[in-house]
Amino acid sequence: MRKSAPVVALAAVILLAGCLGGVGTPGTDRSATPTQTATETPTVTPATSTDGSERVVAFEELNDQQQHAFRDAIDGEASFVPNTSYVNDSAGYDFEHVDSFQEHEYVRYESELYEISTHSGELYASYQIRTSVDTPGGNATVVALEDLPDRVRDEVRTAITEGEYYAPYGKWGSLPESLQDVEYVRYENETYETGYVVGDAWATVVTVEKIE
Repeated sequence: MRKSAPVVALAAVILLAGCLGGVGTPGTDRSATPTQTATETPTVTPATSTDGSERVVAFEELNDQQQHAFRDAIDGEASFVPNTSYVNDSAGYDFEHVDSFQEHEYVRYESELYEISTHSGELYASYQIRTSVDTPGGNATVVALEDLPDRVRDEVRTAITEGEYYAPYGKWGSLPESLQDVEYVRYENETYETGYVVGDAWATVVTVEKIE
């Protein structure tokens, strides 16, 4: 379960992959990069003396969430997941706290050395609906806002009135497939070209093994 911890400045670890559903045909989001899975830490034989090595982090240097996660990993594994209202607290610890396990190869705990391994876990998704005023071509499909399915109508209205609609990570079951064949939406005497971008984020799973 995610637990409160002191706020620290940490590197972002969420990796995105997107596709733009412009005029009903998925394309490529200019700002997105291909989805990447977490890279497992290679097995490294510790040096004769690892004290002071940048590869090792002391347990005491970890924050509260990281310490709890490390103890979970001793007994099995610990997952780091997006911190949104669509991801259950029991799914794991906040994504932003995984950095120490990715930046180091070992944790020193009670005078013992534990090797860290990471791999990708559950896949989460987000999406963003985008609209812009445009004039459709002669063969374009135009749908009145009120004729859109209930599940996306308010989201598209928000995208029109506020410039975009963003659904947080974890709302996988509500991806707007119903917009895939919608090229333009008519709303209050204006026509809007409509598309959406989908982003993927893999949970990071941490395991540790004591070095004999």
